[in-house]
Amino acid sequence: MQKAAIRMTRFGYVDTAAGQIHYRQSGSDSDRSIVLLHWTPGSSAQYAAVVEALGQQGLRAIALDLPGLGQSHRRDGHWPIAAFARSVLEALDGLGWTRGVILGGHLSSEIALECAIEAPARFELAVLDGTPAWDETLRRSILAKATPGAMTISEDGSHLTKIWQHVLWETRMWRPQAGWDESLGRFAMGLLRAKMLADFDMRPARTLLEYDIMAALPRIRIPVLALTADQDPLRNCHEIVLGAVAGATGHCFPGEHPIHRSERAAEYIRPILQRLTS
Repeated sequence: MQKAAIRMTRFGYVDTAAGQIHYRQSGSDSDRSIVLLHWTPGSSAQYAAVVEALGQQGLRAIALDLPGLGQSHRRDGHWPIAAFARSVLEALDGLGWTRGVILGGHLSSEIALECAIEAPARFELAVLDGTPAWDETLRRSILAKATPGAMTISEDGSHLTKIWQHVLWETRMWRPQAGWDESLGRFAMGLLRAKMLADFDMRPARTLLEYDIMAALPRIRIPVLALTADQDPLRNCHEIVLGAVAGATGHCFPGEHPIHRSERAAEYIRPILQRLTS
C-alpha cells in the first residue's frame, strides 16, 4: 500500500508594528528562500500547492497573507504602498529572513517591486507575475469597476446576490477564457471566502490601483523575471514591463495561467528555479 505524501507546509503568525501577519511556509531549514505575495483580493491559500512544490525542491517558501487580507491584521485609514512594503519587510525580519527571492502576482507585483526598490540588498531576484503596467487613465477606469460601493445588508438576502455577481465578474477577469465547470466554481468560491475573511474591505485594492507603476519599474536595481500566460488578462503588459526594466527576462506560460490549477505547480516554479541556477 502506497503511503500518502507528507505535507510540508506549516502555518503561523509573525508580529509587526501594525499587527500580526499570517503566513504559510515549507522548507524552513533551507538556506535559499522565496517569499510569495498573493493576488488581490485573495490570501496565501492561492500559493498552497506552490509552497509545497518549492519546499520539495529544497527552498524555504513563505507565502504571506497581506495586511487587511486573509487572516492578517486589519488596518484603519488609507493603505499606501509604502506601508504594504514596510509590513512585508518587517514580517520577513521576524521570520529570520536574510536574503532571497520576492514574488508578487498581479496587483501584488507592485508591493514586490516596492520592497525590491526599498531594500535591494535583501533580494537576489524579483519575480513580477502579471504586472499591471497601466497609465493613470486606465487605472482610474479599472478602479471604478473593481471597487463596488459599501454593502447594505437586506433581510431578503439580495445583497448576497450582488456579492456573488461581483465575484463572478472578478472570476472572469482573472480567468477570461475558462468555461464554467466545477473547477471554476471552486475558484469563485475561493474568491468569495477571501472577501469574507477581509470583511469585504476593498481599500487594499484601491491603493494598489493608485500606484504609479510605470514610474516605479525603471527604479528597480536587482534582477527581474517577468511572468505571464497566454490567457492572463495582463498578457498585453508583459512586453511593457520587459522594456521598462533593464536586463529583465521573461517567461510566458501556454494557455491558462498555471497558478489557477494546483496540478500545474511544478510548471509554475520551473522558470523561477531555472533563473536562479542560470
